[in-house]
Order: sequence, then C-alpha cells, then structure tokens
Amino acid sequence: MKYHDQLTLTELWTCALQELDTLHEEAQRTDVGLSATDTNTLSRALAALRQEGPLSSSAPDSIGWIQAFLDAAIARETLGHQDVFDGTNDPELGAIGRVRSRPILSEDGRCFDLLLQRFKKVLAMRDLLAARVDAELQIARLKTA
Repeated sequence: MKYHDQLTLTELWTCALQELDTLHEEAQRTDVGLSATDTNTLSRALAALRQEGPLSSSAPDSIGWIQAFLDAAIARETLGHQDVFDGTNDPELGAIGRVRSRPILSEDGRCFDLLLQRFKKVLAMRDLLAARVDAELQIARLKTA
C-alpha cells in the first residue's frame, strides 16, 4: 500500500475502481469454479460496488456479502490444514516465531483465495480513500471555523 499512499485522491479512487473492474472480470472467468448462479450473484455484487462507488452508503452491504461468499467458498474447498513455521532461526536463541495453521486448498479453492486476496486489496484501498476523504472534510471545516 506504500505506492497508494503517494497517489492523489482522484488517482487512488481510479485505482480502486480499476481493481474492482479486474476483480469482476476474474470472477466471470469459467475456470474459477463458480456455478452460473454464484457467478451472476457475485458479478452483481461487484458491479453494484463499482457503480455506486466504494464509499457509498450501500457499499458495506455489498462488501459484507462478497466477503462472506468468498470465505464460504474457500471453506468448502479446504481439503485440510498444514502447520507451517512463521519466523526466523536465531543462532543463539533458536527458533523465534510461531507455528501457524495454513489451509490446504483445492484448485478451485486457490482460485477463490486469489479472488479474496484481490478483494482485500480493494478493501485496503477503500480504507485509505475513506481516511483521505475524512481528512479533507475535517481540514475544510477547520478552514471555515
């Protein structure tokens, strides 16, 4: 997100909308493993989020539905879990870190996970947009006071 911190508000908004367009296109690909009904429903939710804008009053509903849908799809495609070490091995202290459980996903599950990661990127951009808009509004209020 460091790159996005350097963009103007308009450029950031444009990037968020482009990312939603890309996510919409990816969700419509046939190799994602979605049924026709799920593809249509997900496409409608993404299109609504794109059309209304990421900061609209209806955005939280679309975001919640998309997040829940992708989480459920990944859960259905989880074959098991594998423990992996996340940390470093210090010569004096030994292993520093912790063991995390990572899901083992089917091919479709990996596709859903990629969609989810891309969606999380959109959400991070949305959070940055909201903060910038709020900052501009607060600065404008300070100037008028």
